[in-house]
Amino acid sequence: MKNKILAMLILLGLLLGSPLSVLAQSSRESNSNEPASFIDVGANEATVTFADLGFRETSLVSPFDATSVLFSIPANWRLAPGGEVQLDYEITLSGADAGSIGSQNPYGGTLTVTFNNQLVTTISLKDLGSHTIQFTLPPNALTSTRQDGRHQLTIALNAQFSCLYNVSALVVIKPTSTFKLPFEVSTPELNLSRLPAPFYLRNALVPDHTLLVVPNEPDIKELQAALNVMSGFGSLIGEKFDFALVSASELTDEARAASNLIFVGRPDEFDTLANVKFPLAVENKKFVGLPTESETDGILEMAVSPWNESKVALLVSGDSAEAVDKAARAVSSGRVLIYENPALAYVADVQPLSDSLPVIENFTLQSLGYKNETLSGIGLNSVQYLFNASREQLNSKDSYVDLIYYHSGLLDYGYSSFSVELNNEVISSTPFTKESEQLSTLQVKFPPGLLRAGENRLTVSARMLTTTSCDVTGFSDPWLTISDQSSIHLPATTDVNSSTAPFLDLKFFPNLFMTHSDLGDVAFVLPKTAPSTWKIAGQMAYELGRNSNPLISNLKAVYAEDIPQPVLDENSLIVIGKSSTVPLLSQINSQLPAPFDIASDTASESNMQVTYRIPKGMSVGYLELLNSPFNAEKPILVLAGNSDDGLVMAGNALLLNELRNQLTGVFAVTNGTQIATGSASSAFSAVGTLVPPQASVITAPVSGTSKAPATLAPPSWLLPLLVISGIAILLIIGWVLVNALSGKRAATARTFTAASKSNGNSHPNLEDDENSSIK
Repeated sequence: MKNKILAMLILLGLLLGSPLSVLAQSSRESNSNEPASFIDVGANEATVTFADLGFRETSLVSPFDATSVLFSIPANWRLAPGGEVQLDYEITLSGADAGSIGSQNPYGGTLTVTFNNQLVTTISLKDLGSHTIQFTLPPNALTSTRQDGRHQLTIALNAQFSCLYNVSALVVIKPTSTFKLPFEVSTPELNLSRLPAPFYLRNALVPDHTLLVVPNEPDIKELQAALNVMSGFGSLIGEKFDFALVSASELTDEARAASNLIFVGRPDEFDTLANVKFPLAVENKKFVGLPTESETDGILEMAVSPWNESKVALLVSGDSAEAVDKAARAVSSGRVLIYENPALAYVADVQPLSDSLPVIENFTLQSLGYKNETLSGIGLNSVQYLFNASREQLNSKDSYVDLIYYHSGLLDYGYSSFSVELNNEVISSTPFTKESEQLSTLQVKFPPGLLRAGENRLTVSARMLTTTSCDVTGFSDPWLTISDQSSIHLPATTDVNSSTAPFLDLKFFPNLFMTHSDLGDVAFVLPKTAPSTWKIAGQMAYELGRNSNPLISNLKAVYAEDIPQPVLDENSLIVIGKSSTVPLLSQINSQLPAPFDIASDTASESNMQVTYRIPKGMSVGYLELLNSPFNAEKPILVLAGNSDDGLVMAGNALLLNELRNQLTGVFAVTNGTQIATGSASSAFSAVGTLVPPQASVITAPVSGTSKAPATLAPPSWLLPLLVISGIAILLIIGWVLVNALSGKRAATARTFTAASKSNGNSHPNLEDDENSSIK
């Protein structure tokens, strides 16, 4: 018997460890990464569940509670009359009086449903258990009342019977509930003041994507403008989004028809703009009717895409590269002023943040232009304050805010609290108390390293829940008031030159490059004739903007062939390109953690004790981090590769969370699916663990940058191993079957013998049980 168990364990181990199992698992993982089309769109009607919109099962607790579902429709849709909602919910009662009140019909309580602040229906809570109800959305409720354009369905519980009896009601709203939304197709709204819409819509029913198009041979100012647009959209959107940079020659007919488009550059750089019906027309690669006073202005204009009427085209342009740069910075702010035509704006000038700000050590919120701010309502509410800090104030360890506040007495002190954030980092969390109902002061120190040169954001977020109350005569929402006399203390350091070189580690990206609020000290160094590096830079600019949230993005870009000395002296550098295409890497090669063999574009690791040779045809990407030899306070990040695919791998290592989480140290090498790292003091190579002999690696690319499939080519040893494993499995199966048949005959004989002795014994011996289970 033990032999059989051992055989079964061996068989199970072979099956689980078989390469077939590995290949199947890889296939499942690959399929799971493909986007799912969760919305069912028929003939001018869309059906979507609450779950598809991110809604989770939610419990409403008596006597009063509410929840909401929000969504955005595509820019070229308009909701039509006849929309329906199927609401799935469940009612339960608990408490000493639950049995008596549950027998009453009805026992009281309602669900009030509104859509875009218009009453839709009132549902009487008659019976316990699960329910499904359908209702129609009224025609006067089909227009969004929110500033962001989203539609909102709100479900509110009113169960005052809990105030009269010792009973609590629980209404569970199920995520299986469904919207059925008829719609009419129309042209998208063209309004520059609503950026990032229509390119990005929060809680969108239908996911969308956008391509930013640059000229084939852009002026460096135009390429810089494109990076600032990418950064600005990252700041405006604040989350991952399908947004990629391509050159004009790479814009295929299929991509042009399937995407929203943002053209960044002068009109004479693009051949297709004449097809777009912009408010300020482009003919023969020139603007037609450009006002004389706007000849040096940046130009922003929107139009419906001629290649797909459901998409939008945006032109970020001007008659000069400098004008294009102005237009891009205006877009990055997300606050475009419109006048007569919402689809057209002229940008006369953009003032970047000054490098030298005055040192003001003590100031109040009132002196910044803010007044008393009251947050009200159940749930999470927040307020944000902006203040400036000079370079001399960044390194102080004695900075703090004295927050003066008071609040209502309706709060549930067991569950209500507020937090303070500095530049999106939580620095304090404080519960509300009975004592803090009166005027209170909370001093919160600023941790070193969180302040940025330029604008800083101080955010107060309050989560306010009320105690259960049945006195609705004087009921009001809970509130928190922040006094305008709250003050901020930012002492300057006594030694202006006390700044030290930053601690370098790849895991600190992107924070390592977020020391200035507008990213104005970051410069991208890019080869002039390598569009693949521009794409990676675009994705990195988006990531920097998403994390730093600049008011106006002020990134710099320079071509690797001509880097101005002031850029080397004053900026943190992000260098992207093969070592043979970036002269700067030859200049600083000996100072890199892993110097390059410029001829082969590989990291030679000459200063390490063990060096591995990369097999011919193997693509790898490199990431290296060092203190700038031109300015010890600034870092230099190098993204390189021994091929174009290797460059994509290096970019993915910083842009994909599953890879970035593996980064550490100052040197990393990646084959696209694995990362090996090395510190500055490491004496051993990081390459050997990732480069098996005679293996070719193809990686999943940065969105829009490569067409390489996201799979590994099967190694040469796989087929022989499959054959050997198969033969071994067949032999073991045969052995198990032979033993099972012989065991069956022996068990039959024992069964007859046992029956004659025990005559119906209800407790057969253990061995018989085991044999029976095998049979």
